[in-house]
Formats: sequence, structure tokens, C-alpha cells
Amino acid sequence: MEIILAEQAGFCWGVKRAIEIAIAASQKSSNTLYVLGHLIHNEAVVQKLDNIGIKVIEHWSVAEPGSTVLITAHGLDYRIIRQAKEKGFQVIDTTCPIIQKVHRFTRQFLHEQRQIIIIGNPEHIEVKGIISYADGKAEIVSRIDEIERLNLGRSDKLGVVVQTTFNIPKMQAIIQRLQQQSATTNVMVRNTICPDVMGKQNEVKELAAIVDAVIVVGSKSSSNTTRLFEIAREICEKSYFVSRASELYVVNLHGVEKIAVTGGASTPDWIIDEVLEYLNRLALNQSIFEVKSTTVPLMSPI
Repeated sequence: MEIILAEQAGFCWGVKRAIEIAIAASQKSSNTLYVLGHLIHNEAVVQKLDNIGIKVIEHWSVAEPGSTVLITAHGLDYRIIRQAKEKGFQVIDTTCPIIQKVHRFTRQFLHEQRQIIIIGNPEHIEVKGIISYADGKAEIVSRIDEIERLNLGRSDKLGVVVQTTFNIPKMQAIIQRLQQQSATTNVMVRNTICPDVMGKQNEVKELAAIVDAVIVVGSKSSSNTTRLFEIAREICEKSYFVSRASELYVVNLHGVEKIAVTGGASTPDWIIDEVLEYLNRLALNQSIFEVKSTTVPLMSPI
């Protein structure tokens, strides 16, 4: 079995930055630190942060008065951040700079009085943060068929931003349809998909076309990791989405000669290494079995 590790598998620089900020803040403080939601979407990392005193909370009001509150790498509704500061909390913002750029574009569109369209998952924390910068006046689209419900004629100017981890082909299809239905409208599109996400998606597409199986490693709550799995599965039937190596024990990889492994932007190296170690053991066992099976002498006919 040949195992190919994607060159871009694992943490993006925005995730690394958020974790480094959180750990540095923890080392400087003897008190509990709080995160308004999961710092990144990976349960194993969240647990490690919890072990050093960085606790997840859903609202700043749960934190001890005057304590330090961290904003997740995905960003947050700016009004919540402002409220926390007004209540006397020390706020440390780990929002990815690329997502901050989406916030600025959204604010720019608002000032230009454009009708704002956000392409993304309406339930994702990043998208909820983005819509706050549009003062709640944006429309959210995640599928082409949702464009039909939009009243695109209410403005002669349209501004489009994209969730940084969105599926690239789906984004392109949605933008094309928006432009077709707004032929007389001034449409400004900001393709705000993260370059790291774009690289990972392009890479898994190429790998899925040349291997027998793909293993995508990461949390099911991770949007960018889910996109990788969706892309891989469209090309390679034997594509599997696992959060840890232990989930591979029930996966039948018998007969697979070439396998690709990738991990989402929030997947730590140590979890990817666990998967690689498991696959290497599996490959070794298969090769030993094959050698033994070819060297066992046939019984002579009686």
C-alpha cells in the first residue's frame, strides 16, 4: 500500500495564530481564561486548551467578573464583543485576519448602500459574525436554488462576500447565477475564500483522482474539513471522514493499493500522525501476509 500525505494537510496559519495567542495569554495569567465558543473546530484541541485552564463558555456573562475572554478564530458578532468590553472584561481577539477582511468588505458594502449577499452556511459562527457587520441587512445563500427567493431588484448595486471555508465550485455556481439574474445590476464580488482552504480543496481534488481511497482527518464540526470530504467523495468512492485513527478500525481497506491522507485547517499534526501510523502498520501487515501467502508450499496431490 502506498500512502500519500497531502502537502497542505493540517493547521492553517490562522488557526496556529489563534492557538499561539491563547497559550501565550494562559501563560501570562494564573486565572481561568474563557473562550466564547470553541477557539477552533476540533474537540481534541479544545480539550488540550481546557487542560491548561482555557474554558469554553457560550456567553460572557458566565465568566468571572473582570476576567479575560477570548474571541474564537472564526470571529463573532461584534455587538457581543462590544458588550463584553463594556462589562469590564479583558477581550483578546484571535479572529483570523482573513475573516477580519471579510468584515471590512461587508462594512464597505453597507456604506456603499449595496444589497449584501453572503455565500455561506447560515448556522456557522463565522457567517453569524459576518452578518452582524451588515447590521443584519444581508441575505445568506448556501445553494443555487435559494437565489430564487431573493428580491434582487430592490437595489441597483449588489455586494457579495463568501464564507472563508466554503466549497469553491458551489461558490462559483452561485456567483454565476447571481450575475445572470442581476444583469442590469452593478455586482461587486469579493472572493473571500481563504487561500489555505483553496489550496487544500484543489489538492484533495487532484489526489482523489489518482488514488484508490482518501482519508480526510478532522472534526465533523469543522466546515473546511467537511468540504474536503465532500470534494473527495465526488471523485473517489472510497473516501472516509474520521476524527481519530481509531475510527479506521471498521473501514475495509483490503485491496487498496494507493491511499491519500489529508486534514482540515483545524486538524492538529498529532492526529494526522496517528492516522499515518495506523495506515503504515496496516500496510506492513498486508505485505507480510502477501509474502507468507506466496511462500506457503502447495500440498502435493494424493
